Amino acid sequence: MVERARDSIQTHRMLSGGETVVVGLSGGPDSTCLLDVLARLSGSLDLTLAVAHVDHGLSEESEEVAARTSRAAAESGFDVHLMRIQDLEGPNLHARARVLRHRFFETVAKQVQATRIATGHTLDDRAETTLARLVHGAGTSGLAGLLPTEGKRIRPLIDCRREENRSYCDEVGLDYHDDPGNEDERFERTLIRNRLLSVVEERWGDGAVRAIASSSARLSEDASALVELSSRIYFDLARTDGDDVRLALEGLRIVPRALSRRLLEQAVGRVRDRSGGIEAALDALDGDVRTGARFAVAAGTEIELEKDDLVVRRPSREESS
Repeated sequence: MVERARDSIQTHRMLSGGETVVVGLSGGPDSTCLLDVLARLSGSLDLTLAVAHVDHGLSEESEEVAARTSRAAAESGFDVHLMRIQDLEGPNLHARARVLRHRFFETVAKQVQATRIATGHTLDDRAETTLARLVHGAGTSGLAGLLPTEGKRIRPLIDCRREENRSYCDEVGLDYHDDPGNEDERFERTLIRNRLLSVVEERWGDGAVRAIASSSARLSEDASALVELSSRIYFDLARTDGDDVRLALEGLRIVPRALSRRLLEQAVGRVRDRSGGIEAALDALDGDVRTGARFAVAAGTEIELEKDDLVVRRPSREESS
């Protein structure tokens, strides 16, 4: 396990040596395995490790788990940072918990001057994320699932199966906590794991799960290549006009739809629910372009077809403030 994590770190260039790393420790088998593995690698990689734990307050035992997990990490010599979230209820519970958790990790990283934040995501997590996003119609970038590295975030166990992490903890005598919430099928990730991925593995074996993760990796490479290519084309086709962006129709017509989509996404910017308007505009480009046609995008943005340009009309700064 230690050697496999070292290989993943080297392959994906997660660490070069000498870094301070914040390790997100939930107390479960994955993060417990991660902390022990990084501790074993800390000497050869000259790492300084700090531990961050978030008590989401979602179960009666969460406070006890937080205390036990933090105490064990502190007794092992780690600098421990603990946060308790109050009253985390309502819709999109897991998503909001994840946002708060990562904000805390970023805060701790700033405090200890860490350049990396390590989490215990596994190959299973990568496959589950790809399946979940496939259900929701994600594009290439979304289907790439969890990446080995994202900014400061690194996932040294991304090539390891979840059961391997559990076996590692058992073999070296590490205590961990099994969160019963991980079996609650009201949450999408649990449903994907229990109803989809488990059936795939039962029918086709471990290799099928690894194959899904391998496809995720290839999709990530393809998405990165398309983003880089579209960024180069964008600066040739795009012109700013106040708050608006103009893209030459002649150029949009000769590039593949996959690139046109990314050009429009770049012009529109990062707003939620933009895909409907973008796809409608692309459909119009594939047919007979009708001058004056408008397509609504989220956050007050519109796409308009003019004689020579496709114009992304964004709300002015005064309107959006």
